[in-house]
Parts: sequence; structure tokens; C-alpha cells
Amino acid sequence: MKKATLSKLENNRSASSTDLPASAPRQRFSFLIAGSAALVLGIVALLLINGSAVVKDSRQNLQMAVNLAHCGTMSGSDQPPCRPSMYRESLPVLVSAAMVRVVDGFLGKADNSQYFSGARVKYIKWQNAAWLMLLGWAVFCAARYFTASWVWAILAALLSVKPFLTATNVQGVNDLYTELPAAVLMTGAVYWLVKAVNRDSRVGFLAAGLCYGLLALAKAAMLYLFIGLLIVLLATYVKRALRARRLLNLLVLFAGAALVVTPWVARNWLTFGQAQISERGGLVLYTRALMNQVTPTEYRGSFYVWARPSLQPLVGRLLGFSAQDLALGGRLQRLNDDLGTELYQHDLRAEQAGRPQDAITLHRQARAERVRLESEFEAQRIPYPEVAADGAMAREGATLIEHNFGADLALAVPLIWRCAPVIFPALVITLAYALRSRKYLLALLVLPGLGLVVFYALATHFEPRPAIVAQSTAAIGVIVMLDALWQLRPRWLRRLGVSKC
Repeated sequence: MKKATLSKLENNRSASSTDLPASAPRQRFSFLIAGSAALVLGIVALLLINGSAVVKDSRQNLQMAVNLAHCGTMSGSDQPPCRPSMYRESLPVLVSAAMVRVVDGFLGKADNSQYFSGARVKYIKWQNAAWLMLLGWAVFCAARYFTASWVWAILAALLSVKPFLTATNVQGVNDLYTELPAAVLMTGAVYWLVKAVNRDSRVGFLAAGLCYGLLALAKAAMLYLFIGLLIVLLATYVKRALRARRLLNLLVLFAGAALVVTPWVARNWLTFGQAQISERGGLVLYTRALMNQVTPTEYRGSFYVWARPSLQPLVGRLLGFSAQDLALGGRLQRLNDDLGTELYQHDLRAEQAGRPQDAITLHRQARAERVRLESEFEAQRIPYPEVAADGAMAREGATLIEHNFGADLALAVPLIWRCAPVIFPALVITLAYALRSRKYLLALLVLPGLGLVVFYALATHFEPRPAIVAQSTAAIGVIVMLDALWQLRPRWLRRLGVSKC
């Protein structure tokens, strides 16, 4: 009886938060609060942004943006001529190129080197203030759709933006990585899709499709996950009743994504002979295939190497590892990718020489193999040797993973421990809760984020940054569950005046 009452309460709760929205004055007040909070987030972001240099992936994104703004070609070359490239996804590059043009309008055009540190890059980074505001607003709207309290929705928004509120050049608003725009588009995509499915809205399906298309141009992996999501929706509709209108809705969803993605894929096909979004998939697959070949000692040590810095000493004591094991000649040297070490300098030379047999770390072995293949294809006078090398690595990496899939599954565990030790359990628990309580819209909300984490854990070496793209949907799921528990608070607590907002 108690279980039935709980299920009924939760289902009524879901209906009250979607089909029966709050009164107009309460809605206006809650969205006024959200707008004010988003504005504060934008101001905080502007204060955190400075002119510090962009490095690594951020520098590659910015270099392509500068070339696009100055010579009209999306190219990664830092010296003329600007040869076309598809090394990075296009959407963040397009946005940064627009910012470069704006900055040039005020400060005038400058040499290439002046765009990577100082005032110019600071102003280019200002785009992140808008992205952060959009993320907070999108999460608020999505959380508000599932809860009747604006307080819960604000809390979900704060949990989602927290990883980006940092001035360090890691993943926050002070860099030009792709995670922040991808998190915005992920949240917008799932929100529009939930609304579209709930209200049978063709406009909503189109909006969701456009968001998923843009998301694929920020994170190429989302293209595969989008196709999987279409299959899940189709299977659901077939089970319930495949009507013409539902099938048409899925076609609209697909068309929205295709409308965005097709021009970029067509450009890459016509230019490079490859119908894909970016060329880094081969390097990623090959790196993962090498990582699957770790020894039992290295596998056990990976939990130490990839633990959070605050947990590493404890994990090291439990597993019998220390920092010395990561040094040159240590038991875990092949897992070490720290900058500035003797091992790093040794492997960097091997990579630059294109000699994977001389590299020690798995990461540098893969990169050295890419350099070797590029040199080989260049000697054969292939027009774009970097693209040909990536394609060869993709085929070899896929073959190795297929033949050793058990090891691939096993390595997914420490990789999730490395990158999503909180986000992954939150998504799994939310999905289980949604299915058990028959809140299928909530399941639809968290499914793409869970799919993203699983995909990265199975097919890539899964650096920590990409996981935060799924943090917004994980935060919404946790907040919805907390809201359901809050509705069951004891009567004596309600009598004290502790009530919903």
C-alpha cells in the first residue's frame, strides 16, 4: 500500500510539473529569479576571464578560428598557406572566428602570434560568459520542467555551471575548449526533445534535431549517440504503436540534425574524401587499442594513476603504488602522461621523430605512430597525409579493439573511475529511478548523457574534460530525485513552515 501511494504521488508530481504549470505570477517570478541568476553568472565569468595564453586543444581551436577569420579557410596552419583542415569540430571554431572579427573591428588586425595571449584572447574568451549564461538558463528551464520549485531548478543550474567557474586554463571560462558550448547544446537538445515527446510537438522535434546537429559539430561523438537515440525512440514507438505521426516526428528530428551536419560533412568529403566531422577519431581509437594491452599490474595501477589527486595517496597505499612507479623505469611508466618529467621529454622526442618503437608511454606511442604514417603518406605524395594517416589508424584501432573487446570492457571501469566517478553513478541511479517510477521523460533526459560517458569509456582514452558535458543532465536527474524525496518529508516538518517554494 505504501509503495502504491509513493508511485501515485510521484506520478502526480510529474504531471503537476509539466502538464499543469504553476500560475502565471509564480512562473514570472521564478523566471525573473533565473534571469537574474544568469546575469550574475555572466558577470562572474567576465571577472574570471583574463588574457592568459591558450594551450593544447584550445590553441588548435583558436588557430583554426584566426585562419578562418583572416584567410577564409578553416585551417590549423600557423604559417601560410592556410591548408584546409578538419582536425577540430567546426562549431566552436566558427564562434571564435566571429569573435576574432569583432576584436579586429575594434583593435585592428594583428599578427597571428598576438591572438593567443593578452588583450585579444581575453576578448575572444568573452564568448564564454554568454555560453555560461545560456547553460544556467537551459538547466533551469529543464529542471523547472520536472519540478514545481524554482529553488530546485536554481540549485540544478548552480551544480551544472560549477565546473566552469574557474580561472585556470583547464576546462573553465578562461579557455576555449569545447566542453562549455557542448554542455549548453546537450542541455538544450534533451530539453527540447523531452518537451516534444511529451506534447507531440513537431516544432519541438525540429528544435531538438537542430540542437543535436550543433552538438555533433562541437563533439563529434554525439553523432553516433544521436543515431542510437533515434533507434531507441523508434523501438519505443514500435512497441507502443508506430503511427504515421510519430514516424514523421522522428523524420523531423533527423532532418533537423542533418540540416546542420550535412554541409560540414559534405565539405570534408569534397575536400578530403572523408565523410566525417573531424579527423581525430583514428588517433583516439588507436590510442585506446594500445591501452587495452595493459598488463595486470598496470591495470591495477590505473586506479591509482587515475584517482583524484586528493585520493591518490590513499589509493596508492591500498594498492601498493607510489609516485616512483610512474617515473622512468617504474612499473606504471607506460601510463604516465605528466608534462615536464624526464619521461615526457624522452617520449616527446620519439613522437617528433615518428618512432613509436622508441616511445615508452602508450599515449606517445600512438602519437608517434601518427607522425610516422604522415611521413609515409607524404612521401607517397598523398594530398592530405594527416587525413590518410588518421584513417589508417582508425581501421587498425577498430580491428584491435574488436579482437580484444573483453579487455576494452575491463578498461572502461578504471576510465570511468578516472573521469566520471560521480557523474556516471548519478546518471545510472537516475535512469533506474525513472524506469522504476515510470517517469520515461526523465529517462529520456538522462539517456544521452549516460550514453556519452559510456561511449567515451569504451571507445576512447577518456580524458577527464568530456565527462562534464553530461554533468548538467546528471544534476537535473539528482535534483528531480531529491525533489521527490522532499515531497515525502514528515508532517511535523511541514507544520514548522518548511514548505515548497
